[in-house]
Order: sequence, then structure tokens, then C-alpha cells
Amino acid sequence: MTRLLHPRYWGYHLVVVVALLAAGLLGLWQYQGWQERRTAEARDLTQVAPIPLADAIGPDDPFPGEYVGQPVEVLGTWVPGSTVYVSGREHEGREGYWVVDAVGVGSSLVPVVRGWSPSPGGVPEPAGDASLVGWLQPSEAAAATDQDPTDDVVPQMRVADLAQRFDEDLYGAFVVASEPGDGLVAADLQQLPEAGRFTAIRNLLYAVEWWFFGAFALFVWWRWARETVELEAVDTR
Repeated sequence: MTRLLHPRYWGYHLVVVVALLAAGLLGLWQYQGWQERRTAEARDLTQVAPIPLADAIGPDDPFPGEYVGQPVEVLGTWVPGSTVYVSGREHEGREGYWVVDAVGVGSSLVPVVRGWSPSPGGVPEPAGDASLVGWLQPSEAAAATDQDPTDDVVPQMRVADLAQRFDEDLYGAFVVASEPGDGLVAADLQQLPEAGRFTAIRNLLYAVEWWFFGAFALFVWWRWARETVELEAVDTR
């Protein structure tokens, strides 16, 4: 082992130490980048300043995942006779209904959850111009079948189901109004963003690659040190 401590080998040891530090720090940097990007995707937008609806989604656009919960400004006209009640919505431990009306924005319609009600029916319909701020939400997945498509009660807030009730096209999203309509309780926001499984996966793979490089450098040094020690043992015989 004394041969490994000879000054002429110090340069080899220094190269290995530098390589291990560089690989470890670069891997940590990429790992932190992976975590930060996942956190950024899953950020809570509900308290940020509202933006115009058109800045988040267009009439024919798929839902933009980065805008889940984004406050948006909706300007248009309330559609008469468009009220729908979404069942199975809880508020403070009570089961009730979301009250949904359509707002005409250009040639398309945006479903708006105006608030929560303990029962369907008897809620005044809005009329005239619509000007509101609410949280942008993606269409819910199909979880139940509408047993009676002829009534005004639906089992989930699914845009595809609502589209069958109108001749106009619907946006691929809905809005939960931040201020409830007359006689209603503010609806609870139910969907917040989650980071996708493959978000920033490249950063994570780069981190693993750098750490693998460090482990390989350590392995090479260990092999070299072992051969050097064995050579020293042969020379001393």
C-alpha cells in the first residue's frame, strides 16, 4: 500500500477525486432540475392573477395540462335554458349538486359551474351578458352512465356528455366560478394539477448517467490500485 502513497501517484488520486466530485455534483444538479420541473408542473395556480380565457385555451384546443386550476376571465352571453345539475357533489359534508350553465363565447360555449345547491331545480337562471372569473378545469372522466338523458341531472361534469345537449361546439374545458350565482354556495374546486410520470425524465436520466460515470471512475481507480499493490508485493519478494 505504501506505493500508492508515493508522490508520483498523487496526480492519479487527484484526478479520481475531481472526477467523483464532478460526477456527484452534476448528477445532483440534474436531479434537482428534475424535482424543480415536476414541482413547477404541479404548481397550484388557483391564487395567481386571472388571464383571458383565450390565453389559456381556444374553442377547438385540447385541454392544456399546465393550466389546471388557472383563474380565467370569461366574457360572453348566458345561454337561456342551459342549466344542468351535476349530482354527487359534496359541500361541508352534505351531498348536493353543481349548478352549471353555458356561456356563449363567440360561436362556442363554455360550461360554467355557477355554484353548489342542496337540490336540483328552483335555481334562478342567469341572463344577458356574462362577465366572471373562475378556475379552468379539465373534463371529468366517464365514471357513471346517465340513467335519464332527458332530464337536467347528469352524474359527472363531462364535456362530451354536455355537448349532446347543444347544437354549438363546446370548449374542451369548464370553469368553476369563483363567485357563486344568486342563491348558490361557492362550488369546491376538485381538480388540481399533478406532475406527469415522465415529466423531466431526461434530467433524471442525466443524473443517473453522471452517477454511473462516477461509479465507473471509482471502479477503474480500484482496479488500478489493486494491480499496483499486487505489483508491489511481487517486487518485495
